[in-house]
Amino acid sequence: MAINTRTWLAAVALLALTACQPNKGRQQPATDAQQPAAAAEKPRKAPIISFTMTDMDGNNVAVTDEFAKHKITIIDFWASWCGPCMHEMPSLVSTYAEYKNKGLGIVGVSLDEDKDSWKEAVDKMGMTWTQLSDLQGWNNAAAQMYGIQSIPFTIVVDGKGEVITAGLRGEDLKAFVASRLDTADTAAK
Repeated sequence: MAINTRTWLAAVALLALTACQPNKGRQQPATDAQQPAAAAEKPRKAPIISFTMTDMDGNNVAVTDEFAKHKITIIDFWASWCGPCMHEMPSLVSTYAEYKNKGLGIVGVSLDEDKDSWKEAVDKMGMTWTQLSDLQGWNNAAAQMYGIQSIPFTIVVDGKGEVITAGLRGEDLKAFVASRLDTADTAAK
């Protein structure tokens, strides 16, 4: 089941209350109350995530190539300077260790501006998955493209990049991954 745009926006708004945020003067995403009535009546196809960004070695990486390697992929928007991001990271590292061989991929998208800080955090926290950044902070191209207003923020996509869910963290994210990959693993037996 894919996530619809309204659910996506609600998740963004909820996480804005408990995460690192840019300056308060930024435009916020529309809430359900601000959506036109006609938009609520039309079923919408889940957004497709697609962008190319530089990894730590300076290589351009198309995220769609990463998604195709896995049953599901978590896109984790984070930064080394974000306390809530660093607090969540051990849970994400644990989830990855448990599910990477069952079809889980992760693409980290850092909102750092300093490459050394970014690299140090990746090494310190044991993030062994693909890491991308354009080192533009809150002006990160992918964050801007997908309306990311607070971090940490996750988006889970299928192998084609279609959004399945967004805004999960910690045990909720792990439970969602388990529901997708433990079920697939059991069905294969």
